[in-house]
Amino acid sequence: MGSVFSGFILLLLLNISQAHNLIEDVCSKSENPPLCNRILSSDPQCSEVRIPKLCEIIVKKAIFSTQIALQITKSLSIGVNKQKCDVCGKSYSNAINNLNDCQRLLNTNDRGSISTLRSRLSTVKTDVTTCDNQFGGSQPPMLKAANHRCQVVASVLCVIANRM
Repeated sequence: MGSVFSGFILLLLLNISQAHNLIEDVCSKSENPPLCNRILSSDPQCSEVRIPKLCEIIVKKAIFSTQIALQITKSLSIGVNKQKCDVCGKSYSNAINNLNDCQRLLNTNDRGSISTLRSRLSTVKTDVTTCDNQFGGSQPPMLKAANHRCQVVASVLCVIANRM
């Protein structure tokens, strides 16, 4: 009985170590490794998964982050920022649509879907960057922070997708 329990503990520790190494490896290749580590390490769902499941989890985080950025954009869409915020809003909506496509693509397991997934994720990064480009250095702080998080999550997704 004791050896079965010891074997179980050893297997559990090995699994946790592999998950930690996966998170470390993915984050080291992202645009902002410290923020990536905080995002992934703080989520218990990420602790014991393989690449496809990790991608699923991060796609959901990306959708959530982009929805928040879209809401912030809508709240700022008045006065002198209206036109810029409208462009941001359209870009965030496009990013959300592409991320929803990514969720569907993850459920298939063929090479063509993985290639399309990578292409969609690249488009998401472009969509999110479009908002930064609209404002240049004058982006409102809340939108800048939300947009930065979207960019980091999108970069993490690209890293993960390239490992699939």
